[in-house]
Amino acid sequence: MQQSLRPLWAHQISAIRKAETEKDLFLAMEMGTGKTRCTIEVLRRRYAKRGVLVKTLIICPVIVCDNWKKEWAMFSKIPAHDVVVLTTAGKRRVQDLLKAVGDDLSRAKIVITNYQGLLMGDLYKLIRAWGPEIVVFDESHKLKNPSSKTFKLANALAADAKQKFLLTGTPILNSPMDLWSQYKVLDNGETFGSNFYSFRATYFRDENAGWSSKENHFPKWTTTPEMLAKITEKLQHKMIRVTKAECMDLPDLVRQEIPVVLSAEQARMYSEMKKEFLAFLKDSETRHPLTVVAQLAITKALRLQQIVSGYAATEQEGAKWIKDNPRLHVLEELLETITPGHKVIVWSVFKENYKMITGLCEKMGLEFAQIHGDISNKDRIEEMDRFKSDPKCRVMVANQAAGGVGINLVEASYSIYYSKGFSLEHDLQSEARNHRGGSEIHEKITRIDLVAAGTIDELINEALSKKLNCANLILNWKEKI
Repeated sequence: MQQSLRPLWAHQISAIRKAETEKDLFLAMEMGTGKTRCTIEVLRRRYAKRGVLVKTLIICPVIVCDNWKKEWAMFSKIPAHDVVVLTTAGKRRVQDLLKAVGDDLSRAKIVITNYQGLLMGDLYKLIRAWGPEIVVFDESHKLKNPSSKTFKLANALAADAKQKFLLTGTPILNSPMDLWSQYKVLDNGETFGSNFYSFRATYFRDENAGWSSKENHFPKWTTTPEMLAKITEKLQHKMIRVTKAECMDLPDLVRQEIPVVLSAEQARMYSEMKKEFLAFLKDSETRHPLTVVAQLAITKALRLQQIVSGYAATEQEGAKWIKDNPRLHVLEELLETITPGHKVIVWSVFKENYKMITGLCEKMGLEFAQIHGDISNKDRIEEMDRFKSDPKCRVMVANQAAGGVGINLVEASYSIYYSKGFSLEHDLQSEARNHRGGSEIHEKITRIDLVAAGTIDELINEALSKKLNCANLILNWKEKI
């Protein structure tokens, strides 16, 4: 059906109008402000102007592939058989695409696949041969690394297309340098040039350049306010930037930090691991390049995170749960208080955490759904639908990477971060799953972070609040963990 659930917002109408004058468009609209709907409206108008459906390729995270198809059905009259989702195994995808576009590759379809599809050689070659005229890159920040294979393949694909669209709520995650590769895909270098190193040399400088001859040289690229203003002026020509605060009357997002303590066993294990960690850093500083030390340090820091969350990874026995885990007790109290009147998302980063949380829900008699790495894409969609539609399903157990992108969980008025990592992208994306358009059904949205004082929990919060590089932070703040 083409009948929308709500009228277009003003910022969506503005974007549609801008698309009438810009061939390529960057929708840098914050999570929850309706990027997908907006893109469909723009494409519908372009098809109508041509009088025919145009070969269109949409690249997006796997978990939102089916959501794109649902929104095409909701907001357009395009027949379902003309919207093709490719998420199966590689050979099957090739067969499905051939079936949809014909052996002569002449049929116009809307083809939706995930970024992993770019890395499937036979599928990628077939897509190039089919020749999409319009290419949409949803969550385009995944292309921010100019040395990645994904970027190079996406760039080559985009260069052949007549029109490109980029969608993301987080165009810059670490540095304004993230913009170059995205704009290269968007307009083939028209805005920021065709060479990344020329772009970097023009707008940035290495504050550690004086150490460039040293073995442990670790570049620190920064830009001046003047150069930042020039970057901003350039990107605005093809970008529409929208934040939730500017355009939507959303309920307040209330943030709470709830302190948790370590049990005696946790404290002992944490202290031992911390000593080993600091001894490793001290021993490594003069033996290895800083970049190597940083990567190894991150790996060791994971062990500290695991202990704080309630288990330890051992070489002999695998994951070993810590019997007395106060963090889990705090979560139990929260769920007892919240679930009678509200739905809640419990976010965590480790597989053992999912087991702990689902086990707790079973013990408490709470029905729950799950979205994480152990759940197949097909099952994730079913789990998400059950959480949304079944009033008895009170808890969603989710991983920030697997469930934090492109899905709508506005039925939950609470989110609890049982454990989290250093990824700012995952943190922002997950937070936006239930604080977005549609969350007006609640008076407020409450985010609760469980934090053990004096532990790596505080270090992670520091990194996320200041958008700091986690490798540098671990090395520079090692006494805090």
